[in-house]
Order: sequence, then C-alpha cells, then structure tokens
Amino acid sequence: MDQIESNPTIPVRALQEQLQKDYQVGFSIHKVFKVKSTAKKLVQGDYKKQYDVLRDYIMELQSTNPETTVKLEFDSEPNLSATSISSYDVEAYNWLKQIPPQHWARSHFTGRVVSDMLLNNLCEVFNSKLIEGRDKPLISCLEYIREYMMKRICNFIKVQKKCVGPLTPSATKIMEKNVNWASQYTVRWNGSDKYQVQGPWQDQHVVDMVERVCNCRKWELTGLPCKHVIAVLNDKADNGDEVGELHTYAHRVHWLETWKTAYVYKVEPIKGRAMWPISECPIKITPPIHKNQPGRPKKKMRHSAEEKSQKKGDNVASGSGSQSNIASRSGKLTRKFIQVTCSKCKIKGTTLELAKAKGVSDWISRDFDVCRGISVFLG
Repeated sequence: MDQIESNPTIPVRALQEQLQKDYQVGFSIHKVFKVKSTAKKLVQGDYKKQYDVLRDYIMELQSTNPETTVKLEFDSEPNLSATSISSYDVEAYNWLKQIPPQHWARSHFTGRVVSDMLLNNLCEVFNSKLIEGRDKPLISCLEYIREYMMKRICNFIKVQKKCVGPLTPSATKIMEKNVNWASQYTVRWNGSDKYQVQGPWQDQHVVDMVERVCNCRKWELTGLPCKHVIAVLNDKADNGDEVGELHTYAHRVHWLETWKTAYVYKVEPIKGRAMWPISECPIKITPPIHKNQPGRPKKKMRHSAEEKSQKKGDNVASGSGSQSNIASRSGKLTRKFIQVTCSKCKIKGTTLELAKAKGVSDWISRDFDVCRGISVFLG
C-alpha cells in the first residue's frame, strides 16, 4: 500500500522485485498485478464508484464555491429496442446510429404534427387508386382523378353524418381505452399545477396541467390526453374542481367538427368537351416526343430499393432439421423444398418444366407411359 501511495506508476516488475526482497517470498507476476490493482483502488478510489458520487462532488463544489459553473454531460442508457436491431442486421444498426433520433424515433418527435401515424399509407392508398388512370391520355387522366376526388369526398360526408360525439371515430376509440386505463392510476398533487401519477408496472409520470404536457409525451405527440392526464382530471373532479368536457383537452384536429370542416370544400362538376370555351392563344401545345417501347406498357408501382432488397433477401428456414417451407425476409413463403407431383402420371418429383430443363422436351407427350418414362429418365 505504501509503495502504491508514494509511486502509483511503479511498474509491476519493479514492485514484484521489491516485494520479494522485503518478504523473502516468491510472487507471481499475475498475483502482483492483481495486488497492485486492488491497492490503487483503495488509494485513488474505485473507477466505477466515483461515478456514483459525481453529483455529490458537484454539489460540494457549488456549496464551497457559489460562483462555480459546472457542466455535466453524459449519455443515457442505450435504447434496448434499438440495440436489438444489431442482432438482426449489424449494418442497418450502424447506419441507424448515424441518424439523429429526432428524424426517425417517435419518442423524439416534436408535437407539431399532432399525429400518431408513422407510415406513409395515405400516399400509398391514393397512389393505388390511380392505377387505372395512369395509362390514359393527359386530360382523361386528370378527369379520372377529379371524378375520384368527387366520389371520395361524398363518401366521407356520408360517413360523417352517421358519426356522433365530439371526436372522430378513431379518436373516440383511443380515448375510451385511455379512460379504462386511467382507473388503475393514483394521483398525488404537489400543491401547484403538477401531479404525480403512479400506476401498475412501475409506471410513474408527471403531468403539468398548465403547460398541458405529460412526460410520457403521448399528449404532446398525438394531441389526445393520455391515461395519466385522464387520471388527473378524474382526481380533480373528485375533489370538486371544474374540469369541463374531456374532449376539450384533445387537440382540435381530433374534433368531429374539424373533420367535417376539412370536407366543406367540394370538387365542382364540369361540362362536356363540346361546351368548353375555346382559347385564343396562338401558341399550340404539342405533346413531348415519346417512343413506345416494345411489349405491354408497365402499370405496376415502382418499388423502392428497400422493397426490392426484401424480395431478394436470403431465405431463412422456418424450422430446423426438417425440409419445411422457406420464408423470405419479405414474409412470403417460397416454393423451395415443396415436393411436386406430375398431374398426369402422379409420380412425385416430375414436372413438364423439369423435363424441358433436362433436354427431353421431345419426350413430352400426353401418353401416360411416356410421362412415366420421363420420370425414370430424370431419376
């Protein structure tokens, strides 16, 4: 201990020689290294334990030096959900770490959008509805879109007439679930505007009713009061406070009135081509030069690079030790390891396509015996 306290950087070999000279006993180099590490922890303090008292050290500095400015920076515990991606694809995990989480993680989003939707399904649905109009000429395609929008707006108006309540149907379902969950939470008031809400599974959050935020961030992100906020409202109502209607704590985008306002503007019908006004502009508009490619025009949606990689992904066996169906990364089953049977001779492992691939296309016949001969030949 004295040697380490006086000279913490003493080499292990020098310490070994000094201990052997003092005690006249042989010490292995590994044992001396272990003793030196233990002595350094006792003299200088444990490396990990000092992090536990780091905030205490800062408070001591600020108490003894009131004008001291201390800046403490640290990284929080890693996101277990994000690190689980590394077990699936390390390259994808490393690529994801380079992107700030506010661009892809809902927990880091701002409350500007007031939506819980993370997908672009709205664009995809609209894109799928235009498939029939893609191969039409310009005006015919635009007319197809206009008429579709007229029909879509009318369908939504019919649905809105059947809705009851202050909120939209989707928002009403979410609120009903939150109301049921709120009954399992207890609320403690701090005497001002904040409440501590505690529930099952160690779920504890702070709700600020003035700022209209909950630290679970669901109220801020979705615009709908979460179960913690509803628990606070129930507690305030039980204590005789005026809380008002529950839907007033939801953002206006979830109100049924707002939904109806979005469809107030209609797409007006137009007259036929024979009644259109004639333009007096002397400049004639001609279509761009286009060369028709051979074959049937493609109408399928162009898939992104990610969708293509999923379809070309390696097949992963769904069961070990058995020749079962294989599931690709896209989630679709492939035909690998499926045992085929000839539809004519009923012999397993024979198909007409297989016979052609083997170079025996001349043998193919409707005759039963010839088909059996192909099977024997391919065996």
